[in-house]
Parts: sequence; structure tokens; C-alpha cells
Amino acid sequence: MSAVISLAVLSLILADAVFAASPPAATAATEAPTGFDNRSNGITDEATHQADLAKFDEVEQIANGLGPLYNAQSCRECHQNPVSGGASQVSELRVGHVDRDGHFQNAQILIARGAEVITGRSLVNDRAICPNATFPSTEIQERVPDTETVRAIRMSVSLFGDGFVEAVADQTLIDLAKQQCKSTHGRICGQVVQVLIVEASGRMGVGRFGWKDQYASLLSFIADSYLNEIGITNPLQPNEVTSLCNTAAEPNDTRGADGLFDIDRLTRFVRALEAPPLDQGLALTPLA
Repeated sequence: MSAVISLAVLSLILADAVFAASPPAATAATEAPTGFDNRSNGITDEATHQADLAKFDEVEQIANGLGPLYNAQSCRECHQNPVSGGASQVSELRVGHVDRDGHFQNAQILIARGAEVITGRSLVNDRAICPNATFPSTEIQERVPDTETVRAIRMSVSLFGDGFVEAVADQTLIDLAKQQCKSTHGRICGQVVQVLIVEASGRMGVGRFGWKDQYASLLSFIADSYLNEIGITNPLQPNEVTSLCNTAAEPNDTRGADGLFDIDRLTRFVRALEAPPLDQGLALTPLA
């Protein structure tokens, strides 16, 4: 776990240091590297980026810790349009209900014919690893009960350029929200959400990843996705959604010979993704 924490905290410290200092007057901003070519933006060397790409594309098996509930067997299943790291054309379901006070509540979904209730999240996983040969009579597929009347279909968004988004200082985002509110005379006011940085021992940061900006760092976001989308437990998300049908040792994500966990490599891959290039044809149209 120390490798995970040191990697993330170092990146945050470096980002803070860069944006805390005033740039020399002669320094000019340069455009971020762009392209749909699976090449590194320069934060890592090309060999490292290609090795991390292979991890991003890797198909997980039950022996690796897949499931018990999951949506995909690899990161690229939801992020490969047009190349690895892109957006998705695969939808997923989020559900819940509204209580008597009008507040949204996460779903309560029965599995295994009512033997267990999945709570604490709105995500409904599309797939399950059993029944199978080892558990022939254990049926854990999630199905939405009639009580969960709030339902939304979501599509995974592109990860291109997210490393640059992570590098933006919190204060910059706070200032942008204030400037927006001031310039529109209060008609449009962006909201800054302060959230826990999971790997940084209680430190808070401005949320910028996830559908509700619930994560401030890419490592926090990826650890959550690895668990909830693929079912791979890791040092930051060590608890399975359900223990039924589970045979893999926890956490599923273990430290490699280089001292890194898979979530470290996946985070490094996303940080090194180029930004999406400008569509020159579309940009020149009257509509644009």
C-alpha cells in the first residue's frame, strides 16, 4: 500500500508545487500533445506506456478476482472508442429511489433469491460469475426491483487528457467557479465539490473525476472503477460488493516485482494519455 500512497501523493505534491509558483514572464503556454494513436503524452517513455496499455487492455479472469458482480472484463471494454482510453458505446444502469423527504437513496437489490441485499451504491452490474461449476445453485445476478423508480442510463466518458485535468490546481478550479458566477451576474455558478483523496490519508481536494465529481485524483477514481466495474479488489478498495461465489484471495490486486499495483499502472497509463485532437473540419463549420 505504501507504493500506492507514495506514487499518488508525490504527483499531488508536484502538481501543487508547479501551480503554486508564478511562471516567469517569458513563459508561454504550449498545446498539449494530441492524437488517437495510443502514444504517450511525454509523462512516461513509450515502452512504459505500451506496457501500461497492455494492462489496460488485459482481460481479467475469475482466478484474477473478476466479479463476483461486474460489468466488464477489462478497462478497454468501456473505454475503446476509437482507441483504448476513449469513450464507450456500452451503457450501464444506475438506480435508486426518493424517500419521503424527497432525497435520493441508493438502491437495495436482492441477490441469491433474497439471501443477500446489495446496498450503498446506485450501480447495477450487468454480469455475475455464478451460477457456475463451483457454485451451481448460487444465482447472484442483480435485477432491479420495482421499488427503485429512479433510473438512469450512463455511458463511460473519454479518458483522453485526464492527466492534464488532474494537474490543474484546486485553486484554479475554485477561481473559475467564482469568475463564472460573477461574469453571469449569478445566473450560472459552477459548484466546487471538496472530496476525500482516498490514497492521501484524509486529505481533501476538488472533485473532478466520476459522473458526480466524487474523486479528486485518478488513482482514487481508478481504484473505485477496478472494484465496481470489474470486481477487482485493491488496497484502496479492499472489500468485495458480495462475498458469494468469491474464491480469489483478497485483495485481488497485488504488488508486482517492480513494487507497483495494477491500479498504479492503470493510473500511469491514463495520466500519459494524449488529449483528443481538434476536429478541424467540424471546427470550421458555421454551426461550430
